[in-house]
Amino acid sequence: MATGSRHDGLTTTETRLVEQYVSVLDYVSRCALAIDHGDWFYLYDKAGTLAEEAERLAGLAREACDAPRRPRKEAVQAAVVWFGRHYRAARLLHPLDPQWGERP
Repeated sequence: MATGSRHDGLTTTETRLVEQYVSVLDYVSRCALAIDHGDWFYLYDKAGTLAEEAERLAGLAREACDAPRRPRKEAVQAAVVWFGRHYRAARLLHPLDPQWGERP
């Protein structure tokens, strides 16, 4: 993931969670595109990758849950909104505020 003002200030754990969750949203978006186009092989291919990415996210979430210092909700949420803005599923689940470019 590229660095930038929205990435600054995140802990390593927060960064890993954001990157992995945005990856899951990317593959959910790809599956939606496959459905839209009726491309069942593409759906099959991306659904398999989605399952792998979701498994990795589950592992990171377990680590975050068990960590003595848990990730900051607001920091993770803001980074997901910013870095997920290019993906259909992310825009639907975590919309940007049109006035400020952030989540409302």
